[in-house]
Amino acid sequence: MKIVEIIPQIGSGGGERFVVDLCNELVKSNEVHLLYFFRNAEANFYEGELNKKVDVKIIQKHSGIDLSLVFKLRRVIKKIRPDVVHTHLNALPYVYLALLGINNVKCFHTVHNDALKEAGTKIMLAIRKRAFKSRKVIAVTISKQSLISFENTYKMTAPLIYNGRNVDKSMHVSKDVMQEVDEYKLDSTTKILINIAHIDEVKHQDMLVRCVKRLSLEGYDIALILIGRVISLNTKDKIEQENCKNVHILGEKRNPLEYLKCSDVFCLCSLFEGLPISLLEAMGLGLPSVCTPVGGIVDLIKDGKNGFLSSGMSEECYYYALKRFLNMNNEELQHMRECVLNSYTPFTMTTCAMQYEKLFNIKNS
Repeated sequence: MKIVEIIPQIGSGGGERFVVDLCNELVKSNEVHLLYFFRNAEANFYEGELNKKVDVKIIQKHSGIDLSLVFKLRRVIKKIRPDVVHTHLNALPYVYLALLGINNVKCFHTVHNDALKEAGTKIMLAIRKRAFKSRKVIAVTISKQSLISFENTYKMTAPLIYNGRNVDKSMHVSKDVMQEVDEYKLDSTTKILINIAHIDEVKHQDMLVRCVKRLSLEGYDIALILIGRVISLNTKDKIEQENCKNVHILGEKRNPLEYLKCSDVFCLCSLFEGLPISLLEAMGLGLPSVCTPVGGIVDLIKDGKNGFLSSGMSEECYYYALKRFLNMNNEELQHMRECVLNSYTPFTMTTCAMQYEKLFNIKNS
């Protein structure tokens, strides 16, 4: 099968991480082309991780709405002559317009977040509605909540394929990372909390930091590592204003899994989510998580069994969820780690890619 994957960029982010992994898995038994729209260091963050067999094409997009991109995409797609075009994030409207009149190509779009929020402006929402209702584009949702949001937004249903991520729990951690993480500990019993996400208002890291500060003042021996690109300077300022000495902002890292493996718990207190790739990474390493009950997180985390869900979205609710984790004894923690690894089994990229291949083949038979 000849497959074209299209995404605006492959900078650091969950959707971008997913697309790179999907390309690498699909190319094992298919011809895979990856198209994206920007060429700079930030937009190409994952480029070096692509399998050399994946054919990469950068189709330059101008800032703002760029209708010339429609014609550029149309020319490239007609030249490749794919069986399937698969879009992500904000690529859909341009690709849909580019495919008008091309009838021998099936197009799919993965909804990586709440359907209404992902659509953006009224114009972009209108284009998406037209694309889905015409059946020119088949939507794919990534969690039960994702499916519900899609059905509420578009008044129709869609297939559901959970995200995947291949994680080797026996992976090597460099001495540099181990030494760095050890420096954040007060002593050998310090528990390392880690958050991997863009530092942004929707990820709500400032609330996480306030909870950590409060627990530290109560005597809990903890330190927090924040990994991710700063999107919101306002959120970063709020974090720094707490002046919490055991909170460490590390920025983007190309080896976040090494830091995860050195940590004790993964923390995510987002206001909304799709199905976080970083959560799958934590699960693949057997790491319990403490999360807010949003998006696909509730499909993965069973409260008290393989992690903790806050009872609500407030700071107080999240504080108590963190406290529940910190009060676990070693035997309880070991049992939870085993449950986490068992829960991760269905969420590999190998399984995810097989489901996409099956969907592509069904819709093209």
